[in-house]
Amino acid sequence: MILLSVFCLIGVVGCQAEDDPVKAQRYGVAGSGVEIPQHLAKEAERTVLDMEEVDDATSVALDKDVYVALTVNGFDRFFLKDIRKEAKEKLEKSIPNGEFEVSTDQKIEMELTEIEQALENNKLTKKELEQKIKKVKEDLKG
Repeated sequence: MILLSVFCLIGVVGCQAEDDPVKAQRYGVAGSGVEIPQHLAKEAERTVLDMEEVDDATSVALDKDVYVALTVNGFDRFFLKDIRKEAKEKLEKSIPNGEFEVSTDQKIEMELTEIEQALENNKLTKKELEQKIKKVKEDLKG
């Protein structure tokens, strides 16, 4: 009887785990049933977080375009241009199927964080995401 209870408990707990890690990295679009995949964005975050100079990273993907904001603190802030260049090269080398824009601007980081959270909460349609990304592109140009 105890053995049967243990197997039932294992079955219930095991069924609750997320089986597909890629599915866990996708965010749905509000009310549309369409998913906007963010696996490239999450992979980009993991890639740049391996850099010693990078304290944190935020990223959002739209199709194959990935926008990455880096948080760099302390003495490393004197070398932002080099850090951005190194991060972009590292991303292009490790994820060849993506197009990357890398920024260390805090405003861009705030915008991407807002977009990322909206995607996680299924509060953006693809059209809204495109509009927000368009604004980020404009801000990146200066």
